[in-house]
Amino acid sequence: PHILRGSQKSFMVQKYGKLDKSYRKDLAKGFCECMRVLKSNGTLIFKWSEAQIALSEILKCFNQEPLLMQKTSKTSHFCVFYKE
Repeated sequence: PHILRGSQKSFMVQKYGKLDKSYRKDLAKGFCECMRVLKSNGTLIFKWSEAQIALSEILKCFNQEPLLMQKTSKTSHFCVFYKE
């Protein structure tokens, strides 16, 4: 989920859920786990919607910079991370 603020009756919240207040820590843990299980020379594709939280804030949760970033719409971004 990309939603931090939203009504429990909202379609998007009902379908995808809502971020907890601990989302920064949760995203950091999730990213570390993805990189841990990723094989050497593997890539991780990460998508983020900036509808409520800027990508720049989310990238601060990760311990490495993306290799590539692509903006695909007004709010959606794809980031590519590489594991050596």
